[in-house]
Amino acid sequence: MAYEISISKRIDNTGRAELSLRLRLGKVDQQASTHLFVNPQHVRWENYVSSKGRKSKRLVLKTSRLKTDEVQHTEDVKKQLDDMLEFIDNNLQQVGANNVGKGWLAQQIDDFTNPHDDEVDSDESEPKQLSFFDLFDIFLEKREISQGKKNQYKVFRRILQRYEMYKQLLDPKFKLSLDTLDGNGIEEIGDYIKKEYKLLEKFPNIIEAVNESRQPGPRGQNTVNGHYKKLKAFVRWAIDKEYIMNNPFRKFKIPKDIYGTPYCLTLEDLSQLEKADLSKRPGLAVQRDIFVFQCCIGCRVSDLKELTMANVINNEIHYIARKTKDGNPKTIKVPINKTAQTIIDRYADPKRKGLLPFISDQNYNEAIKEVFKLTGLTRNVVVRNSLTGESEIRPLNEIASSHLARRTLTNILYKKYKDQSLVSAITGHAPNSSAFARYRDIDEDMRREMVSVLDL
Repeated sequence: MAYEISISKRIDNTGRAELSLRLRLGKVDQQASTHLFVNPQHVRWENYVSSKGRKSKRLVLKTSRLKTDEVQHTEDVKKQLDDMLEFIDNNLQQVGANNVGKGWLAQQIDDFTNPHDDEVDSDESEPKQLSFFDLFDIFLEKREISQGKKNQYKVFRRILQRYEMYKQLLDPKFKLSLDTLDGNGIEEIGDYIKKEYKLLEKFPNIIEAVNESRQPGPRGQNTVNGHYKKLKAFVRWAIDKEYIMNNPFRKFKIPKDIYGTPYCLTLEDLSQLEKADLSKRPGLAVQRDIFVFQCCIGCRVSDLKELTMANVINNEIHYIARKTKDGNPKTIKVPINKTAQTIIDRYADPKRKGLLPFISDQNYNEAIKEVFKLTGLTRNVVVRNSLTGESEIRPLNEIASSHLARRTLTNILYKKYKDQSLVSAITGHAPNSSAFARYRDIDEDMRREMVSVLDL
């Protein structure tokens, strides 16, 4: 067998680094934290010849005749480490390598460190003693994302809690664990997410047991993929922080999102919308104006509701997209056209923080649908049913939402200038954005214009 000692990223408040232990024996390959900390300057690499005659290097603890406090501490750690390895060796001989399961090494270290402690110390912060959801909460606390994104992760956390409770109906001992999660487990979580709305009808007590839970509805594959991506981000963080060594996504590939052909408004549609008489529905008239403004700016609704007069600079709207500000922040500058300026002036109010009188996202989307109905934008469009994957015909007013504004600006500008880099400067799309490719519609006029270059 072979033990390898390494220095982990965990540093205590004295500047000492934690030692990590790796066990290799046949098919057994496990790594775990030792809970032993040393000064990084007191370790060194030494050459040695393995039992198979191979030259290699290993990390060892340095000792010295000069007995400073730090040297004495290192010698104490070396003795504890030697005793720990002897303890592990003895137990390994008893159980046999073929009976070593996942997490065995970490459990041996815990048994050596706390031989008389059968309960988890509530103040203990070692990774292996933290539950799946403890780790998830730490991950969410440390992750620098918008509050809206955090709320999405919290929704996913509740789904996982309900999944664990559902599994415990079949196996009371079941616990979600990153150490034991594999590709099959990830796929099983996805299947549960799809079927959850049916399963919880049979077991309503699960909804009541998880705080803030609501009865879920049917979910399509794209929604499941979104949750897969959240889980993958969590796993990557846990590996980076050395909470786990196993990466269950090595053998699990997230399916590609599938979208139908996007539907957009034309300039004629926008004119019809903007000129419609909604004097009998003044509240809807306000939301209509905000939607038209959004079509002129092309920002996401999350950015729209954060705009203030401070974002109006030199007759332009300047903002950093919330979706990308944590990764590759870039200021987007959108010139304000006459229509947008008229709307800004119409609702100017120094007492209001926001640039426009925005309401909640949900109410805004409902208002858009009602506005479309009242203004006659009810033509049928072909859309993809996210649950069945089949195409279906729906009235435009029933499926209109705030994101239609962003697609509309992208589509109209691309038809006019046929240059993705120019349009992306306004919309903020990444250079190789797959979303941009979906939004721009190659219509009949553009196709005819393209092939006309071959006319002789």
